[in-house]
Amino acid sequence: MPITGFFSPPFPVSGIMNRGEEERVPAGTTVVRKAVRSARLQVRPDGTLRVVAPPSFDVGGFLQRNVVWIEEQRERFDRLAAGGRGREDQLLLHGRFYRMVPGVRFAVDEVSGDVTSPSVSALKRSLTRMLREEVTDRLKAYPDLTGKGPGRIAIKLQRTRWGSCSTLGNLNINLRVVALPDALREYIVVHEAAHLREQNHSTRFWRLVDNHYPDHRAAEAELRRYWVILERNLVWGSLQGTE
Repeated sequence: MPITGFFSPPFPVSGIMNRGEEERVPAGTTVVRKAVRSARLQVRPDGTLRVVAPPSFDVGGFLQRNVVWIEEQRERFDRLAAGGRGREDQLLLHGRFYRMVPGVRFAVDEVSGDVTSPSVSALKRSLTRMLREEVTDRLKAYPDLTGKGPGRIAIKLQRTRWGSCSTLGNLNINLRVVALPDALREYIVVHEAAHLREQNHSTRFWRLVDNHYPDHRAAEAELRRYWVILERNLVWGSLQGTE
């Protein structure tokens, strides 16, 4: 399940630019020089930019000509991220924000709103185990979709999609799914389980999804909102790249 319009984390400006052009390119902008016919511009959920352009293309002028569109996209992302504003340093888990507290073991205290963990890597392992167990249990409710069951269930922290299903019936579920409210976690399972029957997004696929999760259009809209919130969340950002 790809996340259309969302891209990788920001990197410093790359490519060859003259001094005048550098002054017109915002700090943190990614410039990728390729043998392409025309430039492509992407605005990331955190408001930074990514430009793919020919070697001699005037990136600074290109950005200036598109400044209105850029600001419109940034405002759209800001609206989507409103639910997480001011809580970027808290862990989003099951649709709720928790304070992170050092502790000797992983624990979730729903009364105090605290999550304890001895380290970032331990937190990632605990969340992975939690989500794998949940996905395995939820799949049992859809034998008409899973048949004899999926192959391997892998939990990975991905940057472009909530989940995927291979032609071998292996499911890859993004660890970020554990951050979502119950209804959206259910939708992810239904969506990927339906791919065990239909490997594309055909009419037959969406009919399967609709039979098991009629409100899937609203779920897709909510997933876009949560993706932006997670892209701006510092705790989830710290989990990227850890073992």
